[in-house]
Amino acid sequence: MKKIVLIGTLNEIVRSLNECLMEEFRVQLCAPQPEHIQGMVKIVKPDMIVFCGIGTGDSDTAILSRLQEMYSEIPVLIITTSEEWRKYSGFLDGRQFEKLFRPMTKNDLLNKCYQMLHIKKLECRHGLSARRKRLLLVDDSPLTLRNMKSILEEKYDVFLATSGEQALKVIPQNKPDLILLDYEMPGMNGKATFEAILEDESARDIPVVFLTSIADKRQIYAVLKSYPAGYILKPPDKEKLLSVIEDVLMGRKEF
Repeated sequence: MKKIVLIGTLNEIVRSLNECLMEEFRVQLCAPQPEHIQGMVKIVKPDMIVFCGIGTGDSDTAILSRLQEMYSEIPVLIITTSEEWRKYSGFLDGRQFEKLFRPMTKNDLLNKCYQMLHIKKLECRHGLSARRKRLLLVDDSPLTLRNMKSILEEKYDVFLATSGEQALKVIPQNKPDLILLDYEMPGMNGKATFEAILEDESARDIPVVFLTSIADKRQIYAVLKSYPAGYILKPPDKEKLLSVIEDVLMGRKEF
């Protein structure tokens, strides 16, 4: 299944785009900040980028210039309006960028993506014959995200968040079947993030497995006091990681 990074300010438009694209592609949401984009593109290695310029303010052309400079081989679809498209016209002379105006239909969006990716609709539908489980990885370390994603993406649809705050925004959009949550994050740490998840009626039933790099009894006890679905020591062993995930998803893990 083709991979798309969807760049945009998290608003109703971006939420609608995400829901539509997820029917056919693996979609990773990304905030419109250069450092976030660079990290996500490096980790996800997308086949295509969709950039929603609505609500991004004055940073949109700077972001497109960065995409043009650093990722000229990745096709970019700009979502804009007929009133705003002129500020993007300089990017539409080459082969990398194409535009699509709002309002548009779901078919308009999907057909444009098929065209830019040079695939047929039937090829996408075939990839959705059996929905794969969705995992959300939450960790402030890009290296950890990259390594774990490389292990898991062959079997699962993997989504990423680099902070607890971002995870809380990603969860309702991607509806993961399981969350792998770093316990020792700066700012909103794993414990606080888990508590926020439990307070959300739509998310509280999603199993959470903590990732912790401190292998001492006090730390493990602190982790288990939160009653997660499990915990994994970092850096995770591949077989252990896959085994814990499978056990939790199958309801075989008990604490």
